Amino acid sequence: MIYVTDSLNGKLLTLTRDGTVTATLQDPAFKMSYFTCNIHVAATGQVFVSDEISVSQVDAKGKTVLNIIKLGMTYPVSVYVNEDTSKMIVGFANNDNIIEFETKVS
Repeated sequence: MIYVTDSLNGKLLTLTRDGTVTATLQDPAFKMSYFTCNIHVAATGQVFVSDEISVSQVDAKGKTVLNIIKLGMTYPVSVYVNEDTSKMIVGFANNDNIIEFETKVS
């Protein structure tokens, strides 16, 4: 699957390799004013989309938001999930900080 954000309209599009759209998930959190949404696909197939203040965990089909993680800082631009250590690492555009979260990725 290929995941693309339409940050102007607040959508996550799920496509096949030939470009066929198989799902469109609209969420106001995906609408960005300054940065494009960042997407990380975990080895488990779950999708993580960052917006201006949080990270949304989406199912592999791109149809349902499973969880929203409020970050406490603005403008996350880098998200990485390590399934082996159950950690999510988030980097931010407006400072030199990174935050590490414990996760329950399955």
